[in-house]
Amino acid sequence: MTLGTQWTVLSASRIGSVHVRDDLPLQDAVLTWTDGRQAVAAVADGHGHRAHFRSDIGSALAAVSAVEEMRRVIGDLTDPESAGDVVTAAAAAIVESWETKVRHHVAANPFDLGDPRQAAASDDPLRPYGTTLLAAAVSGDLMIVLQIGDGDAVIVSDQGEASRALPDDPQLDGLHTSSLCEPEPLRSLRTAVIDTRVEDIALAFFCTDGFGTSRVDAGGWWRQTGEQLVDFGRTRGLDWVRDQLPSWLDEPAQIGGDDTSMAIIARADLGAAAGERPVDPERTFLPELADTLDRP
Repeated sequence: MTLGTQWTVLSASRIGSVHVRDDLPLQDAVLTWTDGRQAVAAVADGHGHRAHFRSDIGSALAAVSAVEEMRRVIGDLTDPESAGDVVTAAAAAIVESWETKVRHHVAANPFDLGDPRQAAASDDPLRPYGTTLLAAAVSGDLMIVLQIGDGDAVIVSDQGEASRALPDDPQLDGLHTSSLCEPEPLRSLRTAVIDTRVEDIALAFFCTDGFGTSRVDAGGWWRQTGEQLVDFGRTRGLDWVRDQLPSWLDEPAQIGGDDTSMAIIARADLGAAAGERPVDPERTFLPELADTLDRP
C-alpha cells in the first residue's frame, strides 16, 4: 500500500430549533483529527428522550472515545485483509472506553435520588447517556468505518458518484435506534473496510440523522450532497467548504428541528484546481428540504 495520499478533515455542528424551543442543550457531538497522512472523524447523536437526560454528555464522551481509540489503532491499517479485525477491535475498545468514562462521570456527578427520573437511572446508569456513534479513520489509502445507531456514512468518488459506506441497520424503524447504552451495543455494530484507490474516493462524509431527515428526497439526498461536496471542493477549494459548512447545517437544523452535525474526510488534493473553472453563483449546496415548518 502506498502512503502518499494526504487527507484533511472538516466538521461542524448546529443545534436544532426544537431543542432551542425546549431549552435543551446541543446533543450532537463531532470531533476530528489529522496529521495529513492519517485522519479520524467521529459524530455522535445523543438521544432526545427524557430518559436520556445526560445524552449531551454521552455523545461528547462517545466522540472522544472514538477518536482516542481510532488514533490508537490507525497505525495498524497496513493491509486490507487485516483491517476488518482492526475496526472490530477498535469498536470494542471504544464501547469499553465510553462505558468507563460514563461511570466516572456518574461517580463525580451522582444522580439526584430525590428526582424520580434520576433515581430510576441508578439501576441503569448508562441509559441517561444514550447516544449513537459513527466514526471513521483513514491511513494512506485504507479507510475503516464503524457505526452503532442511525446517521449516514457516504463515500464519494472523484467523479462525484456517492454510495453508502455501510449496510442499513435492520433495527432502525424511524422511531428507535441502536445505542451505546444498550446492554450489548456491539451486537448492532456495522463496519466497512474501503480501499480508497479501488473506490477512487475523493471524500467521505458522516452526518447525524438531523441532516437527512429534513430532506424531501429521503432516498437520494445523499447522492446530490456527495456530488455537490466534490464539485465545490474542486471548484472553490476545501478551505471555502470548511468556512461554509456551518451555514449549510443551519437550514436543516432550523427547519428539521433536530441537531445537525457533519464531519468530512477529504483527499487534500481535491481543491488543488480551485478557481480554474467558473462557478455558478446561483448554485446552492443543500438538496431540497422537506416541508417541516409545521413540525412541533
